[in-house]
Amino acid sequence: RGHGQSTGIRGHVDHFDTYAEDAAAAIRRYHQYLMDQYGKAEIHLVGHSMGGLIAMRTLLRYDLPIRSVVLSAPMIELGFPINQIKEIIGRILYKLIPYLPMPGEALGDVVSRDQAVVDHYKNDNLNHGLTTPGFYFSYLAVKKDTIRRAGEFKVPMLFLLPMADRIVNPDGTEELFRSIKAPEKKLIRYPGLFHEIFNEPEKDRVFNDLSTWLDAHKD
Repeated sequence: RGHGQSTGIRGHVDHFDTYAEDAAAAIRRYHQYLMDQYGKAEIHLVGHSMGGLIAMRTLLRYDLPIRSVVLSAPMIELGFPINQIKEIIGRILYKLIPYLPMPGEALGDVVSRDQAVVDHYKNDNLNHGLTTPGFYFSYLAVKKDTIRRAGEFKVPMLFLLPMADRIVNPDGTEELFRSIKAPEKKLIRYPGLFHEIFNEPEKDRVFNDLSTWLDAHKD
């Protein structure tokens, strides 16, 4: 909602966990489709960046038929400072106009070390770069809650961590990883890689690591 070709105010959601509600509905629908078509279903959830946090919120809030989860640079701690004046103004607006879109940070140059990817990102009209107070402060709340509930995950989890990420702080992800009590967990570090690890020059290695994990956890 509020991103890409989806409906809604750009960059806004009433509460971050609405994304988890949407994800859970989509997963249930797809699971039923697979069962109807093939008589069996096996779902592995992959979430990148904001999608990584949405994946974790979905796992914490809903009982779903998910075999394993892969989290690529999940949005736990932002990798850039938020201007204090902007944050103060945002807190005021959060109480008055929580749905007001505000310009975010310019991130195009740090998504990847592949210039073609950077150019595509900057020229994509769907990358609006807007964030509302409602989105931002509900993100802070669910981030805190996710860290607090790190011991509740019940499925195998793979973390893919670009160590030169300037959008999501890898240190915050590592700290969360250490607290997770999933039945199986693994973290793979990628020194020198930027945020969009599936769009980096070394992407073949990343896809291979993902494929190896899926092969090891499928029936």
